[in-house]
Amino acid sequence: MRTSKLALLACTIVLLGAGCFGFGGSSTNTADGGVYKSVNGGQDWAQVAAVPSSKGVGTIAATNVLSLSMDPQDNQAIYLGTRENGMLYSLTATDAWLQPRTDGLKDGSIPAVTVDPQDVCTVYVARGARVYKTDNCFRSADSEIYVETRADVLVLKIAVDWFNSQVVWIGLSNGDVLKSENGGGTWRTVLTSGRKDVTGIIVSNADSRVVLVATESDGFYKTTDGGVTWTQVEKELKDWKNATRVHALVQDATGTTVLSASGYGIMKSVDFGTTWAPLSLLTAPGQVTINAVGMDPNNASLIYYAAGGTFYISTDGGSNWDTQRLPTTRQPQVLLVDPKDPNVVYVGVASVEK
Repeated sequence: MRTSKLALLACTIVLLGAGCFGFGGSSTNTADGGVYKSVNGGQDWAQVAAVPSSKGVGTIAATNVLSLSMDPQDNQAIYLGTRENGMLYSLTATDAWLQPRTDGLKDGSIPAVTVDPQDVCTVYVARGARVYKTDNCFRSADSEIYVETRADVLVLKIAVDWFNSQVVWIGLSNGDVLKSENGGGTWRTVLTSGRKDVTGIIVSNADSRVVLVATESDGFYKTTDGGVTWTQVEKELKDWKNATRVHALVQDATGTTVLSASGYGIMKSVDFGTTWAPLSLLTAPGQVTINAVGMDPNNASLIYYAAGGTFYISTDGGSNWDTQRLPTTRQPQVLLVDPKDPNVVYVGVASVEK
């Protein structure tokens, strides 16, 4: 399948032509956006922005990033969702970015892109009220996999079951979580959590029947039976102001340790979200907004997060921190750690919305 992707890369560069150009956010944005990459654990950073085409090399340096994801089978394949400019992907660890052929994915807001863990050419993309699906490495995409008909309700998160990839979960901006058991053919609502955004969905790496859902203001919801029953985890967070306001979730390879970027700071769970405790950070609780957090999935003691213009590194599970400056004025929105080499880190940034 890797060979198929590389063949698609060459083909796509020829076909895109001038369509690669013209990326950008608001007229006031400078060219310090997009994605930054470090290959030495955050000590040094380089902006990775090139969009090659038959007409030359464009750039995503002015874009605002909402999401970054990696193919579970291929750490060279990176998927990027932007605030205004649709989605892009790279098959060369961000050395070059490509656009999909589908017109609906070339602009607009893309808060989530998720790759099927068992099929590298099957990818789900959230755009507005729709979920798009490709099963041929973006040669084409179906925009009718899920269409939300309620006004002002958007698809925000997507997760695919690693054990049975026909099982797909989506989280909506009204707090609903839906599940498909046939790869998006049909859907049913399994959780109605409230009126706030679903901000994260992770399927436990230990047992795919166990799923943790994060919300904008109501903490977490956890199921251990594939969504039949749910337990809300909110009162367990009452001792830490705004810990129920969850911005991002990440888990280790064993499905034991989970980190939450929250309104309080970074919270840690060692029982997949049932109980939580805060990490001691260099900043006071609530002092900075943390959206971007990550860890080495094979070593939960190696933790990264980014806030403001600073990148934070801990090698002892959060007891001590080192810092490095990020070369951007924009705010870190998402952080991705290469599971094969945790020194390789990606940070997507965006300007503050007014």
